[in-house]
Amino acid sequence: MAGKLRNFAVAGAFLLAIVLVGVLLKSALWAMVAAAVLGVAGVVLLRGNRWRTGALLAAAFAFSLVMLDLVAGLLSPTARNAGLVYVTDPKWWPPPDPVLGFRPQPDTKVLATATFDDTLVYRQTYHFDATAARVTPPAPAGADTYLFVGDSFVFGQGLSDGETLASQFAKLNGQRQHSVNLGVPGYGPNHLVRMFEAGLVDRYKDKKVKAVVTWIIPAHLARVTGDGAWLGSSPRYVLEDGKLRFTGTFNEHRWRDPVAGLRYLLGEEFAFVDAIGQKQRQDEQVELFVALLARLQGQVRETFGAPLVVVYSWPDEQTQRAYGSKQSHELLVSIIGRIRRLGTPLLSVDSQTERFDVSQLLIPHDGHPNAFSNELIAEGLKKLLDRP
Repeated sequence: MAGKLRNFAVAGAFLLAIVLVGVLLKSALWAMVAAAVLGVAGVVLLRGNRWRTGALLAAAFAFSLVMLDLVAGLLSPTARNAGLVYVTDPKWWPPPDPVLGFRPQPDTKVLATATFDDTLVYRQTYHFDATAARVTPPAPAGADTYLFVGDSFVFGQGLSDGETLASQFAKLNGQRQHSVNLGVPGYGPNHLVRMFEAGLVDRYKDKKVKAVVTWIIPAHLARVTGDGAWLGSSPRYVLEDGKLRFTGTFNEHRWRDPVAGLRYLLGEEFAFVDAIGQKQRQDEQVELFVALLARLQGQVRETFGAPLVVVYSWPDEQTQRAYGSKQSHELLVSIIGRIRRLGTPLLSVDSQTERFDVSQLLIPHDGHPNAFSNELIAEGLKKLLDRP
């Protein structure tokens, strides 16, 4: 009896230590490392063959999870901005929004700082006007309007208000046209479709909108299925019989479907779990992504009678360089082909920037376009939109 009580006490202490490691280090992987080490210790400290065998099996299981995760992690592409530390004031930004999950607030400003190995990469203040759009150069009353919608690439993360794509486009047009920057870091096509559905752009119906411009990157594919820790409260869409249907948020779906919720949570912690069923998930993402862009294009036409213009940092039939994404080059090229067949005006970022080394085009360590890159893209965009 005393031996059993001792075993329970040791096992309880080990379990508590594993939980503490996971919580303090905020890592399920390190919790599994601790479990493997303590499992081996249990073979020595526990009494009785059954207890020792159980400890050995637990150690082997934990060690297997660690190795699977390490191998999966090695096979996954490394993010360009790995090691970069972002800090914003206010801390929780963008703030929560009941419609889109998160969105800037009107008449506010945000101080954003990024460092790499304690070296300052940028320190910028983002300003937002009374409509919660990022500030752009003023234009005369009654001027034609161009809406810029999208994620951090449209928003201009790491850049001053005047260095964003929308601002550079306005300057190229002599500030005779109004550019509205509705970009928000972390958005995907699902946010943009929901933005139109909820009437959040209806205020521009009488503003002579000539085009809506968005910017797509391969990372958007994962966002349409909510594969990102910041996307839980974001709008979720599914395809049913080829038609898009809004179902609420990703968090709501995961509560309704606990299996999907558990699969997501484990995938966030373990790379090998995230890799399970990746082909099927990618197929789902591709279909959703194209359907969302097609719907967005239709919404722009219905709302403003204007075209949706897509700027893309994305491989196409002429691209040779690798993009370092989880998706294959061939798959990404096929997606651009499908978007082109929708009749969508397209502008390749590579076609505007290929004359320059990548070090001249991106914010160091960060990977977002710098002011010079945006200037080149704005020039290409102006030429595209000026065509009869």
